[in-house]
Amino acid sequence: MTNKAIALFCLTLFIASCKDKVEPATETTLPEEAVTQEIVPPAPVMNKPDPEFISKSKAQKEKTEVVDQIWHYYFALSIKDPTPKKNIYEGQWLDLQPGGTFARGHYRDTTEKGFYLYTDNEADGLLELRSDTAASEWKVKYDPSSMLLIGTAKYGNNPWQIKLKRSDKLPEGLNGEK
Repeated sequence: MTNKAIALFCLTLFIASCKDKVEPATETTLPEEAVTQEIVPPAPVMNKPDPEFISKSKAQKEKTEVVDQIWHYYFALSIKDPTPKKNIYEGQWLDLQPGGTFARGHYRDTTEKGFYLYTDNEADGLLELRSDTAASEWKVKYDPSSMLLIGTAKYGNNPWQIKLKRSDKLPEGLNGEK
């Protein structure tokens, strides 16, 4: 044999010995209950106000600039939707009250009550609202007459930005509706 033939034979033998042994597939059967059981995703977390959140809410230091008047929803937009031509929150308001509670409504009607936690740092604040029906979290920027809420991802508010205007009374409708 020539050197080339010996080298080729050794190479073939080496490659054949490196292959994993493939065992024939064995048929496995699942228990009958596993076949009929449907996989159900977990329900979304609602984050209602729990005792710990309520306690923190009541114990927080009040931010007078935020709780002294009622906030009217002035304009809102979502990065997922086209910019609306008018205020889609017409007549809605938010009242952050001393003692860590809030009320939200539409004109004269109060539609939601719950607890809030406002955390203020050097750059901006963080406002978390929780009620029996909903939860939301917002980065907050404000000046004497306006407040800007920028949604966070915690409860899925991240595509939203909402501008609110300060007022000393509830909003009025076109027909004087309060």
